[in-house]
Amino acid sequence: MTNLIELLEMDILEQHEGYVKMSMPISDKVKQPFGYLHGGATMALGETACSVGSAALVDIAQEIPVGLEMNANHIRSATEGYVYAEATIIHQGRTTHIWDIRITDHNKRLISMMRGTIAIRRK
Repeated sequence: MTNLIELLEMDILEQHEGYVKMSMPISDKVKQPFGYLHGGATMALGETACSVGSAALVDIAQEIPVGLEMNANHIRSATEGYVYAEATIIHQGRTTHIWDIRITDHNKRLISMMRGTIAIRRK
């Protein structure tokens, strides 16, 4: 069974406590019908970065991170290359984590700004 990370070819490039950087190629899998990067694919990358980051901050034998709320402002789009999500934690509570996510293209231009809230649930 393929998961979303594998399907969209996302990679974790860098990770340390409270920070994750991931990449995703801009392929036909993540484009809308007009050939531009789909906003939903951009948000999937951002939410994945938050979830990966939160998973590293909890005991996953006891708790799991799940997306609670994501919001995004799409600044520009892209048609080729890669996009990168850099997620930085801004609140690490017992039951919620809030992340600031910047999505940029391979030329370091801002594509989207996101805020992600992750719920921490008992298994």
